[in-house]
Amino acid sequence: MTNSLESLIAFLEETTDPRVAFFSYTSDEAGESGAISANKEGLRLYALELLKKSLEMERMPRQSSLLLCPREWMVSETGYNLISCVRPQYGPRDLILSIIGQNSYQQNDPRFKL
Repeated sequence: MTNSLESLIAFLEETTDPRVAFFSYTSDEAGESGAISANKEGLRLYALELLKKSLEMERMPRQSSLLLCPREWMVSETGYNLISCVRPQYGPRDLILSIIGQNSYQQNDPRFKL
């Protein structure tokens, strides 16, 4: 799987032009709902950043957060960085939901159903 991810990462790096990429996110006034506004290059570059973070999770010891560095193509309509890091979760979905469900979400919340 790692070789496939590395190939995909290399492909995206070679074929996606950050000079034309646009990726933005915003939230409603209450800060409860968010939305992404992006062109295809922006979505691909954002996906590329996430794929790189997934490889970091495989290769490095457990970490509390993986920083997402600001990029020229990434714009925040809110005036601040809404998504500044990835908080790695190690384990299967049910276990993660049971742990975070104790703190903030119900396990039967429809937002977490496949």
